[in-house]
Amino acid sequence: MMTTRSLALPRPKPVRGPFSRLMRRPLAVAAASVLFVVIGACLMAPFLPIPGPNEINLVRSLAGPSPEHLLGTDQLGRDLLSRLLFGGIPSFGYAGIVLFVSLALGIPLGICAGYLGGWWDRAIATIADIGLAMPVLIMTIVILSVFDGLFWVAMALLGVLMCPPVIRNVRGAVIAVRHENFVDAARVAGLSPVRIMATHILARIVGPLLVQATLIAALGISFTVGLAFLGFGPQPPDPTWGGMIQDAVLVLSRSQWPMFVAGVVLAISVLALTVLGDTVREATVDPWTGVSRRRRKTEPSLPVEPGSALVAVRDLKVEYSAGGRDVLVVDGVSFDIGPGEAVGLVGESGCGKSTVARAIARILPAAGRTVGGGVRFRDQAVLDLEGKPLQSYRGGSVAYVFQDPMGTLEPSMRVGDLLAHIVRLNHRVSRAEAKARALELLRRVQIADAEVVGRRYPHELSGGLAQRVAIARAIAGEPALLIADEPTTALDASIRLGILDLLRSLQRETGMALLIVSHDWDVVDYLCDRAIVMYAGQITESGRLEDLLVNSAHPYTHALLECRPKADSDRSKPLPSIAGQVAAPGSHRAACRFSDRCPIAKPVCTQSHIPLVQVGVDQQSRCLFAEELYVAPVSVVLTERI
Repeated sequence: MMTTRSLALPRPKPVRGPFSRLMRRPLAVAAASVLFVVIGACLMAPFLPIPGPNEINLVRSLAGPSPEHLLGTDQLGRDLLSRLLFGGIPSFGYAGIVLFVSLALGIPLGICAGYLGGWWDRAIATIADIGLAMPVLIMTIVILSVFDGLFWVAMALLGVLMCPPVIRNVRGAVIAVRHENFVDAARVAGLSPVRIMATHILARIVGPLLVQATLIAALGISFTVGLAFLGFGPQPPDPTWGGMIQDAVLVLSRSQWPMFVAGVVLAISVLALTVLGDTVREATVDPWTGVSRRRRKTEPSLPVEPGSALVAVRDLKVEYSAGGRDVLVVDGVSFDIGPGEAVGLVGESGCGKSTVARAIARILPAAGRTVGGGVRFRDQAVLDLEGKPLQSYRGGSVAYVFQDPMGTLEPSMRVGDLLAHIVRLNHRVSRAEAKARALELLRRVQIADAEVVGRRYPHELSGGLAQRVAIARAIAGEPALLIADEPTTALDASIRLGILDLLRSLQRETGMALLIVSHDWDVVDYLCDRAIVMYAGQITESGRLEDLLVNSAHPYTHALLECRPKADSDRSKPLPSIAGQVAAPGSHRAACRFSDRCPIAKPVCTQSHIPLVQVGVDQQSRCLFAEELYVAPVSVVLTERI
């Protein structure tokens, strides 16, 4: 009887959040303090014991600082401190309108352009380019001449004119993260594009957004002050920073002090906003961070008749767009996966294994598309699913565990919150129940300190622990099929066995089917009932695992098995390897694609298409000599021919 051991963890150091990291940066503290003091003083101006902003005292004209007037007076004897504080209210207020409008329009449009791509990207990018070509200041002055007396309307339209840079910057940030594994994992979990953009993409680009927001705020203040200097906005005697600078220019030859006071306050405010944005970005960036979408009509999927198989793949063909041309990377792949069955996809890198798995899960990269064949899951034609049925299929029916566990976990969410989010997506439960189920999922993947791990962020996990969390995420929707793409490649040998044991125990516990994508025969041997060997986008051999291991009927399968490390191997000699390499997609032979590397190839192998033939009860091989190889291994056949 197999026993499992829960993974115990040492107590972690306290998690330092973004605010805590921000407070450890002196520049951030200084900038935030300056803004807090300036804005707070402006808001509190009506309650402070200072003269009114419009109280005239010609006797004190252009007076210097004194106990009665802490910052001196202007040419009419009005208190400069009072006018600065009261004038800051409209300056910050109108800048806030500019900031709100530009971000409210720019962020959604930028995210849609970057994530959805296609005609969305082209249309939004065209609008942004037109906006960038417009002279903002001149357009604003024209708008002010039309909306005379409605300065806030002009500021709102100024926010619209300042949207294009926001759109461009947000779009670039989204493109940089939209193909990361954690986004693909969210798609597999069944999240809609809107949910992915709102919860996953937006959280990942917070740093650039904060920088953009502070820059827009600084520009908004500068524009507001500049327009007030030109005579737009609140009219005298109402105080504004721009109006104060205009008044100071008139008396510059008599006294430079009013200009100095207004200029310093404006410069400090703009500089503090800029510094704060930069330091906030650094404090919120992830500790471990670092093909345009073409929407084309996909050919109708090939009908797949319902049967006893859980998943039926028929004549699947997948293309990728590369270098301006379409390249066929998967060509006519067909196989079944039964309920509760474990099937391995085996082959060298570049053989199309992961592409087949991603096509089944409907998470092909932006440059890929299915151009033929079909995939049926129970009674559903998978390639025809769209909208909510597709979201329900991902996560609820099929789940995906990626090779890089760290990259598949949402970096801005704690592990417990992430799992609870997936639970609520697939089940109608309360927040409290979702959190309880999240902890139970962590225990099911043999993590003893579930509460501790639930409070951690992904970057605080080891590779093995991150893979367990990724598996917990995958089974949160209770899928009928779990696809594991090289689940142990990035892990140490001591951790690999634990992950394999976990996958096997979960399969036995839940009855779900497994599709294991791997180049490692040991992994496939440990988990799978059947194996499918792929080469250059085609299936070369398939059958029960014990039959392939003992009596392979294709030279490629035999060559892969010969490269498998053995306990009695001579460690002083290099491991066997297959001469040559897999041909690049698009350059495959029309006949046998392995012929240029095959030790028993003959001229006939390169003359015509070679189909899969039955060589055993449940074994198929794509080789002209399959029957001969099924009786005798490749080495014997090769020796006889020599």
